[in-house]
Amino acid sequence: MEPRARTSPLVLALLALAVVGLVAHALFYPFVTDDAYISFRYSHNLAYHGELTFNLGDRVEGYTNFLWTALLGVLLKLGLRPEVMSRVLGAAFGAIGLLLVYVIARLYRGGRPSPWEALAPLLLAASASFAVWCSGGLETQLFAALVLGGVALYLAEEARRVRRRWSGLLFALAAMTRPEGLFLFALTGLHRVGANLASERRLLPRLGEVLWVLGFLVHYGAYFLWRYRYYGYPFPNTYYIKATGGAGG
Repeated sequence: MEPRARTSPLVLALLALAVVGLVAHALFYPFVTDDAYISFRYSHNLAYHGELTFNLGDRVEGYTNFLWTALLGVLLKLGLRPEVMSRVLGAAFGAIGLLLVYVIARLYRGGRPSPWEALAPLLLAASASFAVWCSGGLETQLFAALVLGGVALYLAEEARRVRRRWSGLLFALAAMTRPEGLFLFALTGLHRVGANLASERRLLPRLGEVLWVLGFLVHYGAYFLWRYRYYGYPFPNTYYIKATGGAGG
């Protein structure tokens, strides 16, 4: 966005309508899915026993949403129950996602303010598929917000609207929330390589692009090494059960 471009009162009102509409829409789906209780159990043992395990003393990685599970564990330590906070956070991150969609639309149009940029958040708030996963107790909306934040920051970086390349960190946090974040970061990297070839016929990365990759690798790499040391396997137990029938897990 332009540094001093102001958002009109009309757009602000439309964005507020989208957020309120999403929360109201999400209230039509007051449920917590049974899969969420796996994370709740891990978060309980983390909060009260200092172990990220389902059964105390048995280090098995039976979840694939580390950041979400750890966040719920921290909140539980503060006395906030995960079956409640998971829905509160789901709605909050869903609202953040709507605002990030607006930011992406504005960046895509070159930063020129227009009420039409509020259309996408309004349509997304009306989507049952989006609203339903503000409930459910799972990490869906946290993951979506981190990915959308990574995309928005990446677009701003490529347009030179921000100087530092922090989007790699957001993609790392997304990958720590769901494994698909790895593939989305890789796709973003391929986009950068393709853009360099198309516009500058350049394959070798510049310093800023190297720092962008390091921003991902340093943070996700530290998390991966901790996982491997704590659980003893490179992939979650669910991978071995579903992909190999239990061999190696």
